Amino acid sequence: MKSIKSKISKIISKNFEVYEHDFNINYIDHSILDRNQIYEFKIKKKDYIIKISFNYNNWKNELKVQEMLKNFDFTPKAVYKGSEDNYNYIIMKKINGNPSIKQINKLNKDNREKFIYNLGLVLGKIHSYKEFDFYGSWNENGSKSLINYRKEKDFNIARRIRENSIDDKTVEKGIKILENERKNLKNSRPKLTHKDFSLRNILIDNFGKLTGVLDFEHSVPEDPSMDICSLYHSSIIDSTYDFDVFKSGYEIINKFPYNFINNKKYYLVNTGLYLCGKFYSEKCEIYSRGLKLINKGLIYKDISLTF
Repeated sequence: MKSIKSKISKIISKNFEVYEHDFNINYIDHSILDRNQIYEFKIKKKDYIIKISFNYNNWKNELKVQEMLKNFDFTPKAVYKGSEDNYNYIIMKKINGNPSIKQINKLNKDNREKFIYNLGLVLGKIHSYKEFDFYGSWNENGSKSLINYRKEKDFNIARRIRENSIDDKTVEKGIKILENERKNLKNSRPKLTHKDFSLRNILIDNFGKLTGVLDFEHSVPEDPSMDICSLYHSSIIDSTYDFDVFKSGYEIINKFPYNFINNKKYYLVNTGLYLCGKFYSEKCEIYSRGLKLINKGLIYKDISLTF
């Protein structure tokens, strides 16, 4: 950590043309998967964030999407960017707020509802940016068929589960049901998706105002329903009422994804399997959440997800 901080200090010093002893950097423990390093610092009384990406392609992709969404006030804005000695960095103005995963339970009923409504509004804005011709790709290397694309992604989820030697009857049932449910998806034009639109990447203030959306490094043209799936990593829209509030915010900007409404069983099981496969080794709360989503998908009859 010390050597990384030293290198980051040099990058900041070079870009802002200040001495290293004129500022301090503080590590922000943001990514549970250690995909990157994030620090905050202050220069001339202004607050900044520097994000170090360990994956060059993810770094390039985040810069691309930040540029696409630069007119939205909730997206980070790059001040400086570069790549030095395998350190791919983006320096951004700091967006005020805290990860909503930590703040949501502190909100009163009215502020919580306002936040959920704005979740839908902001996601609708992201999805409204542009339609594309290919799933999962910015060019002709992607697939034009939603079913074929989801088939490939579902195969990868099942492969990860097998590699982790997950032996659970609920998981096995989930894998079996995906193929039949996937056949019901309707093809549509891909839209710009965040790909990790979960509460840990969404900032709010103490009153529930949504102040920022972070980490666009995995954003691609995709099925917009997958961003709604990311919200199910937590219980934020589990109840019928909360889902409807979220949906009403989204529909101010965009028509709500047809596939999610008509094929919710598929998306719940898919999300549950994804969580189980990715977080099984940690046996953490997220794995348990995955099992709950699979079970709910298996018996799904209505939109309520009260556990």
